[in-house]
Amino acid sequence: MHTLIGRLVQVAKGNGLYMFAIDTQGEDGGMLMLPITIEEYYELFPAGEPPLNDQYEIQFEQINDTIHVRSMFNLASEVIPAELVPTLTATQDMESTGTKFMDTQKHEAALEERLQAIRNDESLMTEIQAALAAEQAKREENIKKRQGGTGIEALFTDEEVANFRQPKPEPVTDYSATAQASQRTILGNYGEATE
Repeated sequence: MHTLIGRLVQVAKGNGLYMFAIDTQGEDGGMLMLPITIEEYYELFPAGEPPLNDQYEIQFEQINDTIHVRSMFNLASEVIPAELVPTLTATQDMESTGTKFMDTQKHEAALEERLQAIRNDESLMTEIQAALAAEQAKREENIKKRQGGTGIEALFTDEEVANFRQPKPEPVTDYSATAQASQRTILGNYGEATE
C-alpha cells in the first residue's frame, strides 16, 4: 500500500475509467496519473465531483500492472471521515446519557422526597402496616401447620398442594363409529356389498 499527498489537478473520463492527474510537487516525477474505475469513483466520492486544486491524501496499491485507489481524503475539507462517525456519535451519546444517569444527588433527593411523602401519608402507611401484618400472620400460620404435619404436609401447605393437582382431563370424542358408517356408504356407492 502506497500513500502520497498531492493536489488533484484534473479529472478526465473515458473508456469506463476516470483518470486523476495528481501534482505530487516533485515526487514521482511531479505528475502522477491514477486510473479509477467507475465503481471505485462512486465509492470514493458518493456526494459527487471532488474539488480540484485541493490537497489529497491518497492510498493506493499496485497489483501486477493494475493500480487500485483505496482512499482519497481531501485535507482541505472540514469533514470527519465516515468510519469515525459511529465512534464519535457513540461517544457523545455516552457522555450525555452518562452525565444524566450519574447525577446521583438529584436522584437521591427525588427518592428521599418520594419516601417522605409515603411516610407522611397516614392512610397509606396504615394499609402498608396491615398488609405486612397479614403476611406475617399467614407465614406464622404456615409454619405452625408445617410443624404439626407429617409427610408431605410438613413440606407444603394445603393451598400449595392444591396448586399441584392437575385439572381434570377433557373427554375425547370417539369418531370411530362415524368413520365406519362412512366407509359402508362409500363401498355401497361403488357397487360392492354393503352390510
